[in-house]
Amino acid sequence: MTTHSKRDFLAGGGMLMAMMGLSHYADAVEAPAAVKPLPGQGFPMEFKGTGDPMPWIKRVFHLYSGPDGLTRAEQLDVVEPRGQEIATLLRRTAFRVTLGGSQPNAGFGFHVANNPTLLIPLFGSMIIGLHDGTEYELKHGDLAYAEDCTGEGHISKSGPEGSFMVAVQLPREGCPKVGSSDMSRVWTDQ
Repeated sequence: MTTHSKRDFLAGGGMLMAMMGLSHYADAVEAPAAVKPLPGQGFPMEFKGTGDPMPWIKRVFHLYSGPDGLTRAEQLDVVEPRGQEIATLLRRTAFRVTLGGSQPNAGFGFHVANNPTLLIPLFGSMIIGLHDGTEYELKHGDLAYAEDCTGEGHISKSGPEGSFMVAVQLPREGCPKVGSSDMSRVWTDQ
């Protein structure tokens, strides 16, 4: 059995984040010398793409608290990158990154996002439920940005096949006030 140091483990996590297009996160992790990124440039591309379209996010949902304290959900327009071999959607410092799976239909009743959180389903699906009974089923290729840090919150549960997902929590100070959401802060570098 091979043992790995904490440094090797963290460097591997940084490389995973870089492969996911989150190169800013990888810059914060010290990588082994052979693959250490150039300052501010992420990892160099050694293999060029074929020019075919890149896989991209299919749908993006935004959850936020309305003035009445109830969570709202809106589907945002997704603009596919053009002419780029690797595109970065967001560059943020993560507070916590969690990988987890759930059995079919397991989940949580109404709760708020304690921190602004990117929810990324990898396998199966996740269902987001609102107070009015509306449900959104998120699958691989979808992304949700939950910033309903106050109010009544939303329901989160696995779909009929269960789910395996990544949750990227951002620092709590990014939570908006009740009834507000500044999308220019969400999608641009800070």
